[in-house]
Amino acid sequence: MRNARGVLSLGCGLLWAMAATHASAQIAPRLTGEAVIARLDTAKQDLAARAATAHDDRLTAISARLGEMADALRKTLGDKSSQPADIMDDSRRAAVLRGDAVVQRVRAYLDEAPSCPGGDAKALTDALAATVDTLAKTSSSSKATPVIGSVETIDHRPVFALHPGHAPVVLALVGTNLSDPQCADPQLTATDDKGKLLDTQPVITGVLPTRVELKFPEGAGSTSGPVLLHVIPKHKVFLRGCTAQPEAMTALQVTSPMRVSVSYELTTTCSNGQRIPSSGTLPDITAYGTTSSRQVEAAACEAARYAISAKLTFGDGNGASVGPVEQTAAADITMGLPAGFTLSWSPSTRTVFVRSAANVCKGVY
Repeated sequence: MRNARGVLSLGCGLLWAMAATHASAQIAPRLTGEAVIARLDTAKQDLAARAATAHDDRLTAISARLGEMADALRKTLGDKSSQPADIMDDSRRAAVLRGDAVVQRVRAYLDEAPSCPGGDAKALTDALAATVDTLAKTSSSSKATPVIGSVETIDHRPVFALHPGHAPVVLALVGTNLSDPQCADPQLTATDDKGKLLDTQPVITGVLPTRVELKFPEGAGSTSGPVLLHVIPKHKVFLRGCTAQPEAMTALQVTSPMRVSVSYELTTTCSNGQRIPSSGTLPDITAYGTTSSRQVEAAACEAARYAISAKLTFGDGNGASVGPVEQTAAADITMGLPAGFTLSWSPSTRTVFVRSAANVCKGVY
């Protein structure tokens, strides 16, 4: 009996320990104003460093805006900054949630932007600037103030921009107080930066308080520019029913159509030492994950070696040159280009190939 009790006591102790460990692993620290202010300050510094690397004055301006938001939050919270946000009064809690949303968006931008070329990189910055501006200007004191902290794909990849086109686009808005299970679905609209409704409107496909899934059935259209997503949820109030809350907004950017041009210079070194140059331009690449190629006429000699260089030009005029790289006449040549592109020269087929890696710029849908 004593042994049985010992085993039972040990088993209960292990269960309690496992439960406590599991609970501690799941519980995140409560959001406080001082934590958000610290994250805003860090995001400001990281964005300023990115601005210096990219030589982009717009990022410098966004960085300064983050500093202004941190200062405003310090002033708003006063001696309440160490309190958990969920026990603050409505206006302070909303300010903390908006600051936290800005930090989330900036951190996602810093993760995604460095891999994006040309016009796509600009589109990500435009979307970030519009989102930060929107959140910095917004003010409300509703108990259930809705805030959008992220726009992402269904598989949780952050999105800032959309390539133009008419294929369906499926996204999710992630945030706080985006719906109330006791009320109807929130109102969702898409406008340009002047408030005009877009021709293509999203439809809601799924709703949770922290997530609204949506679909643009006809894609992003063909017009480049900003897209503002407006969400107006309803909240159940005792004796008053479901009432509309202040709107939450976030921004995306429809990019210019992708266009990447690649030119090459191929030099044939003949067996007698003569060098014969040739050059050309490949058909433009208009989508990630695609290939462009061109046949090259043979030089009028017996080739001993080939050397090739390439210039990559994006739609916004920026570009880079690589090479020359030289090999014997029997060997293929492959070299890496910026933004996930590769160029290959095949002497056996006398073909120049340029390939684009798929999903190079993950911040673009």
